[in-house]
Order: sequence, then structure tokens, then C-alpha cells
Amino acid sequence: MIGRFAARQAKERGKRLETISFLGFTHFCTINQKGNFMVGRKTEKSRQRRCIEKLSKIMQIDRHKPLGEQAKGINQILQGYYAYYGMGANIISLHRIYRFAERYWRKMLTSRSQRGNIIWEKFQKIKESFPLRCPRLYIPFARMQFLAVL
Repeated sequence: MIGRFAARQAKERGKRLETISFLGFTHFCTINQKGNFMVGRKTEKSRQRRCIEKLSKIMQIDRHKPLGEQAKGINQILQGYYAYYGMGANIISLHRIYRFAERYWRKMLTSRSQRGNIIWEKFQKIKESFPLRCPRLYIPFARMQFLAVL
């Protein structure tokens, strides 16, 4: 059961709160900062795994290409992910994908040759020249509330 009184009813029945998976999001009951009921959304784990697999596959294939081409391919995937899953309260999932892309890109750059150990300081300089797209909410809470009223 999902709704305003779901937490109380689940507690009375001795059950856990239910979640619903729909359109790539897991919907669950939560409260906002004011203490009022709201439906929380986060990216489904399977969809997040799928994006991680896609990113790792692209990085493995493109690891010997120039850095600009690599960054462009990674940023395309990140942009698509952020555009779809960039809703209010889902920023943690966006940051998780960004951090994975950052760590795995460094790992792939390190594995380009036997002497290719890239320390984080050197990688930060590479990122300054070829930045990865930062997580961004495309539909913040205020916009979500406006859309719910319509």
C-alpha cells in the first residue's frame, strides 16, 4: 500500500513499506523537510546497473582513442541518464553514476599501457581539459509540484 497513511498501517500490520517500480523509477513513501507526506523516487537498481554496464563497455572499446573523443562518448551517455533520471530527490543516483564514470575512466586510462599509471592529480588535470558532465536536476521539486497540480 502506498499513500499518506501507509507507514502507520504497515507498522500496525507489522509489515514493511511497499515500493512500486514504474518507468525506471522506484516510487516509495517518505516525508519532506516540513514533515509532510510525499512520494519519493529513485532510479531502479536494474536501470542503474544497465547504465554502468553501458558506460564500462564504451570506455573499454574507446580506451585507445584520443581523450577528447572518449570524453565526448562518456558525456553523451551521462547527458542521457541525467535528462531522464534528473528529478528531485534522485540526485544521489546521479552522483553515483558520475563517480563511477570518473573512477572507471581513470582505470581505463591507466590500462592503456604498461607504464600508464595515472595518479589522481594527473587525472584531475585531464578532467580540467576534458570535463565530464556534472549531475544536474532537470525537474526540481518546485517544477514537480507544478506538474502535479495540472
